[in-house]
Amino acid sequence: MSDADSLNPLARRVWTALIATHPEWAELFGTCGTDDLEVAIPAPVGSNAGHLVVFTAKGKDLWIRFSPPSVCYSVDDETEMLDVIQQILAETALFAVVMRGDEWVGTTLIRRGEPTDAPQLGPNEVAHIVSWSGNYDQTIESGAQV
Repeated sequence: MSDADSLNPLARRVWTALIATHPEWAELFGTCGTDDLEVAIPAPVGSNAGHLVVFTAKGKDLWIRFSPPSVCYSVDDETEMLDVIQQILAETALFAVVMRGDEWVGTTLIRRGEPTDAPQLGPNEVAHIVSWSGNYDQTIESGAQV
């Protein structure tokens, strides 16, 4: 995608912010639907993240996700988006997906190395921690210490 002319206003702002910060990603930009933006950055070899995907939805919502199911996080604006991307790539922020059996309970970002930031788990819940490189991936079961 060479320019943002066909994008909705939110997608255009996101495109502009990402191109300014990560021009090396330009060839990874694409559209989703008729006028939303989707950018998929391949994860490092050995990672379970698959891709870091930034996308807009219906010109109203802005999301950051990894490829596995339920690894998705909503951000408010381009400033927060750039901050979260920086933390994910630096691996100071990790995705935490909480499941109860096969049922998704929630997804959030946690700070690496902060035990107080670990997801609070209910009975029979498991948190799958997914990092950009895969180096900090782990599974935490309810009742386990981080």
